[in-house]
Parts: sequence; C-alpha cells; structure tokens
Amino acid sequence: MDTVYLIGMVLSGLFFGWTIGSHYTGAVMGTAFGAKLIKPRNATILIAIFVLLGATLESHNVVKTVGTGVIEAKYMTIFGAMIMMLTAALVTAANTWLKLPVSTSQLAIFSVVGAAIGMKAQVQWETTILALAITWVGTPIVGAILGFILTKVMDISALTKFDKAKKYLLLLVCCYAAYTLGCNNTGNAVGVFFGTGAIPSKMLAGFIGGIVMAIGALTWGRPLLEKVGLHIVSLDINSAVGAQLAQGITAHIAASLGYPTSMNQAMIGGIAGAGLSRGINAINMKTIKEIVVSWFLTPLIGAVVAFVLYSVLSPLLGVK
Repeated sequence: MDTVYLIGMVLSGLFFGWTIGSHYTGAVMGTAFGAKLIKPRNATILIAIFVLLGATLESHNVVKTVGTGVIEAKYMTIFGAMIMMLTAALVTAANTWLKLPVSTSQLAIFSVVGAAIGMKAQVQWETTILALAITWVGTPIVGAILGFILTKVMDISALTKFDKAKKYLLLLVCCYAAYTLGCNNTGNAVGVFFGTGAIPSKMLAGFIGGIVMAIGALTWGRPLLEKVGLHIVSLDINSAVGAQLAQGITAHIAASLGYPTSMNQAMIGGIAGAGLSRGINAINMKTIKEIVVSWFLTPLIGAVVAFVLYSVLSPLLGVK
C-alpha cells in the first residue's frame, strides 16, 4: 500500500503544480494581455518558459519551508502528504474554474496544517506560521506602496516619451513576474516531495514542479488571463508597469526568505497602489472585494477539507 500512497502523493503534487500554473496566468501576464500587447497563446508560452527558470533556479527555500517548516519531517508521511496536495489541488482547480484568483500559498500551507491536525502532528505555529502570517498581511501593503511609487517613477522617467519602449518594458516586467511565480509558488506543490524524502534534491523538486506549472499555464491558463486582463485591470502603460513590477519585487523578496506568498495578493496590492496614483476609478472594486473575501475563505476551506479527508480516510484505510 505504501507504493500506492507514494504514487497518489506524486500525482496529487503534480496535479497541484498544474493547477498553480494555470491559476496564475492572469496575475503575471494580465496587464500585458489587457493592454493588447500580446496574444493569449504567446502569453502562456512566455509564462511557461520563465516559470520553469524561476522554479529550477530559485524555488529551493520555499520547497524547504513547505516540506519541513510547517511540521517536522518526522511527522510528514506519504499518506498525509497525498491528502495535503490533493486538497490543495482540488480547491485551486475549483477556484480556477470559477475564475476566482486565490492564494495557492495560503491554501497549500493550510492544507498541510489541516492534515497535520488530523495526524496529531505538532504544527510550528510560533515560528513558521507566524512568519507566514506576517508575510501574507504585508504582501498587499508592500505591493500597494511599491505600485504607487513605481508608477510615479514611470510618470517622470524619460520613457514617458517612448510608447514603444514602454510596451517592451511591460512585457519584460511580466516575464520577471512569471519568473518570480516559479520561485515563489513551485515549492507549494513539490515541497512535500522533499519533506517525505521522495526527492532528496530541492533543485530537482523545483525543476519537476516548474515543468508541471508550465504545462498548466499552456493548457488551462486562458480563463484567469482573461479575467484579470479584461475585467480587473484598467491601467495605462505606466501604471501597469508599476503594478506588475511591484508584484514581482514583493513576491521575489518573500520567496528568497523562504516564505511563499500570494502572487494574486501582491498583484492586487500593486494594482491598488498604481490605481490610487490615477484615481480609484481605475480599479474594479466589486471584483476586488470578491477576491479579498476568497482570500479569507479559501485557506479555511483547505484546512477543513484536509482535516476531514485525513480523519475519514485514515481509519477507513487503516493508515496510522
């Protein structure tokens, strides 16, 4: 049975990685698509390339946090890891289908927490979870501040006279955001591979996660690309650059510290800051409110589902 659970864990983790790749297309390339600078297919191709690079080169710290930072490695079982990743994947897929941008980082962490409670494993509340909570609260705030500042910088820069150069800059910044997505979110899907010892190398785990995330972007990335690009963002080129760059910088810093944060929260923060530099009418507040509500509900749903699945299936299958 251990082999069956191992296969289940791997498939669940890969499924989660695929859903992450499809879920964040709008967050990293929505501004360029909304500005009609790139077609959907080309957008997803660029996302796939840069996600894989970021996942392979800089996802190691997040892989470690998800794999061994929330609960100690000795508590991380193959069956438990399977439940954690299956929960996160199903909830993410449901939100992608509903076109609701959520935080897969919060979902992944709270899926681990929910299963850990069912396993009666000790959760690192006062260290890892507290640091993550601070990161999550700070992400949209830092994103908003940077979005406002960077938009103002764009307004006074020499680039203001060169529209074509600004368009290329926006595409470049979007590619950086996709790279950051690989750094920041890959560990959410493959961290348990490292935590259980199924894959001893953090770089290899990141590479595998990057591959499935790239496939996710290519195969099911269009719904949220259109949602963000056409229904949330209404920014000029300067503010789009400011918002997207704010997102990339915020999430990249968090990833380098080993604390996975939400690309969507960083993006919404960046959009809010950039929008405020133009006036509140640049932001679709109804959609923003829907997203903020989902930020609070989704992690709780993940924790409850993971706890229930583990509590029901563990005795049913005779797993300790």
